[in-house]
Amino acid sequence: MQNAIVITSPGPVTISPTLRRAHEYAHAAKANNTQRAYATHWREFESFAAARGYAPCPAPIAAIVEFVTDLAERGKRVATIDQKLAAIAFKHRAANVPSPTQAQIVREVMAGIRRTHGAAPQQKAPVTRAELVKMIAATPQSLRGKRDRAMLLVGFAGAFRRSEIAALDVEDVRFLDDEMIIALRRSKTDQEGRGAIKRIPMLDAETLCPIRALRAWLDAAQIESGALFRPLDRWEHVRGGRLDDRVIALTVKDAAKRAGLESRQFAGHSLRAGFVTQAAQDETPAYEIKAVTGHKSDAMVSRYIRDAGRGQVRAIRRAFGEYQNEN
Repeated sequence: MQNAIVITSPGPVTISPTLRRAHEYAHAAKANNTQRAYATHWREFESFAAARGYAPCPAPIAAIVEFVTDLAERGKRVATIDQKLAAIAFKHRAANVPSPTQAQIVREVMAGIRRTHGAAPQQKAPVTRAELVKMIAATPQSLRGKRDRAMLLVGFAGAFRRSEIAALDVEDVRFLDDEMIIALRRSKTDQEGRGAIKRIPMLDAETLCPIRALRAWLDAAQIESGALFRPLDRWEHVRGGRLDDRVIALTVKDAAKRAGLESRQFAGHSLRAGFVTQAAQDETPAYEIKAVTGHKSDAMVSRYIRDAGRGQVRAIRRAFGEYQNEN
């Protein structure tokens, strides 16, 4: 599904290069993952509307009411229904027509669905230090194992989302004597692409050091540029292209299973959640945690912004249990 720039001038219209670029900019307003999700939700609604004789866009209010009711009756989570409504609203805005999702009756039906079917979303378990140590110990020394080890340690140390891990390039990483700098070009909390920097220190524990693990993977895979983490075939040959972020979630689950943990409890977000959980358990100050995660700081911690760089190093060392070794 793409954004549309609607031209209302009568008669034949020639699309200028500038207008074409404007269309591309509008299309880039949403992150790729969001665009894919919206496209999937929109196709589902199109099929639903067509089967019931409704026009999908502009859709009548009755179509939206029927759609959300059907979803609720089929046991779809409230959060999922909200996502589908967001996709429908996005499509209508792109077509420059009013969105029926904002109609009062739709709001009332959704309120009833939330009251009747609403439930707290299932939270995946965090990978804290204890779980991470078990996962790393159970990871094989094969090429796939080197990749997975680097992915787990870098993902935990940087509190990365799985989409951020998948998007990393070799060019985003700079190795220094006692740390590595990772440039994050875009994230969920940075949709406009201003970028962020992750400072990950060299750790004393070699088996848990993200820098050593990442170097080992890159050297073994002979990767010098492009995607940092890549798919492997069944013979463990490095394939071209970028690793799908869903594979990262499966990697975490597989690592948990090898470590004797309940794999169903873990997912790609478990690395990021695990860092925050571990840091909190270690009584790491909130501003240092935010320095790593990239969460927006509030007024209470704004005075610490100037120290965010050192805060990252301290928070990461604490999460790995090594803060006491830092001078």
